[in-house]
Amino acid sequence: MQLKNKIALITGASSGIGKEIAKKFAEEGALVILTSRNPEKLKIAQEEIEKNNCNADSFVMDTTNRKQINSVVSKIIKKYKKIDLLVNNAGIAKWNSIEDVSYEEFDAQISVNLTGYFNCIKEIVPYMLQKKSGTIINIVSGSGKRARPGTVAYTASKFGAAGLSDAVFEDVQDKGINVTAIYPGRTNTPIHKIPENDPRRKTMLKTEEIAKLALYIATLPQNVKIKEISIRPLE
Repeated sequence: MQLKNKIALITGASSGIGKEIAKKFAEEGALVILTSRNPEKLKIAQEEIEKNNCNADSFVMDTTNRKQINSVVSKIIKKYKKIDLLVNNAGIAKWNSIEDVSYEEFDAQISVNLTGYFNCIKEIVPYMLQKKSGTIINIVSGSGKRARPGTVAYTASKFGAAGLSDAVFEDVQDKGINVTAIYPGRTNTPIHKIPENDPRRKTMLKTEEIAKLALYIATLPQNVKIKEISIRPLE
């Protein structure tokens, strides 16, 4: 039980990478707090974790809504007294070139994929600073390292998230808080709008592989710092 007595908050935890990380952390003894904008999927995810005799709680939370984040975090602190681990994972993706992208689509992806991460970090870091310990894991994307055609809004948001993670690392690395960005390559999640039987899915990373990496980071001692990790499938 590597995470026994730890309280872990995971955003975007109702499906995909976030859900798998929540399951993995719970298996290792953490009480996982799942958040998502989708109450139905959130309930299902929590029930799946609890069926395995693990501890979970959940809150409907939109990471672009600062008042809602403040309310949820306040409830968590009142109930559990602390947040040891934050996994920023909630994200959206829509592929558009500069010719096709609308202002609204660009703003939406920046709001969720970048500002949403900032909102959660800004709200939770003060509690971590109080106890001089904590771990923040930011799930970014390979698109935060390299641009591809037709992904202008998504790539901009992910480069922003990468810079945010890097800057927060520099701010808190000597204050007991570890901050790590994970850059996954193509991962088999619903974000990719291709059929389930498409051969391309066979070469994608599995969500379990990202979850194992997140667990490794979550169990590092405070004196070991990993600023970023890239993980790619062999295609």
